Amino acid sequence: MLVYILIFLFATFLYFKEDKVSDYILFYAFVITYIIISGLRDMIGGFDVYIYGEVFESTKENILIYDSFEKGFEIYFVILKNISDNRSFMFFATALIMSLLHFKAIRILSPIVYFSLFIFFCKFFLMSFVYLRQGLAMGLVWIAIPHIQNKKYIKFFVPLLIAYFLHKSALIFGPLFFFGNIKTKNTQILLFSILLIVIIISPLGNLLTVFFTESIDDQKLANYSNEDSVFNFFYLIEIILLTVLALNFRTEFYKSKETTVIFNGFLGYILVLILGLTNATFVRFAWYYLIFVAIALPYIYTYMINLKNKQVYKLLVFLYFGLLFFRLLISYDAGDLLPYKTIFQDFERHGRWEYREYR
Repeated sequence: MLVYILIFLFATFLYFKEDKVSDYILFYAFVITYIIISGLRDMIGGFDVYIYGEVFESTKENILIYDSFEKGFEIYFVILKNISDNRSFMFFATALIMSLLHFKAIRILSPIVYFSLFIFFCKFFLMSFVYLRQGLAMGLVWIAIPHIQNKKYIKFFVPLLIAYFLHKSALIFGPLFFFGNIKTKNTQILLFSILLIVIIISPLGNLLTVFFTESIDDQKLANYSNEDSVFNFFYLIEIILLTVLALNFRTEFYKSKETTVIFNGFLGYILVLILGLTNATFVRFAWYYLIFVAIALPYIYTYMINLKNKQVYKLLVFLYFGLLFFRLLISYDAGDLLPYKTIFQDFERHGRWEYREYR
């Protein structure tokens, strides 16, 4: 637990610190810490890490015929395998590449980098232990966001295509190119959100999720989509909070083409999150739009004029995402992220998935 608390305190210190370009040495120190903790973990991250490890440490021929991975990810594994056969190297290299892509996007897009860094950390740091393919795909599409703002088709769709061959769900980011620069009205946002909620809680909701998973040819997600799931009120609360902010600050975002794309991506996160109201598995699709939450919330802070309102807003954002981080740490996989262990330590974690150890 101590390691998680220390990096959370580091992120908290940056969050409340004045954001200056001159002291970005702290930004890079945080990124390095983030990479070390995530990259040197010892098989923490659930069922999937053992699959990734076993496939990577098999032969190149077996990697290239493993049907559950996209062809691009198989090639990525083979490239890494030419450097080292050890799964620890693969996990560290993946954490390094993934993190550099994610934080590069934050540096480029955020008006207050440390504000965005904290939100992103709380939401995705622990998930980066688990979802390697999607994490890499997210990073690739995020660095293409400026090309939406400039309407450069090739420079946007080439990273998206590469991301698709790492994880097919990256396709959900494609529509942003076409609606990223449009301007909507509050009534349109509200009505469409309500309509989508009604559809999702009706029998049409399951048909919609099945259609999407079949369209990206992901059998694992297709199986999840057929499972019964309860309505998730926690996500509904987040949807309501973010929608209220969107409706109140829409005019400010639409004053420039750069923030127009940020705002529409923010709406995209809300809409995709609605799709996961009755099937939590599909919330992972909203992660492709998570960058816009991490960027839009600091923009909202800059749009506020009243100093007291700004202080209260920043504190509430901190409390919400901070609690979310610890809730995820304690509850994910029934607490299997605890205790933390590096590849250099020798003690028994007694993790719930250790029976999958193939070595």
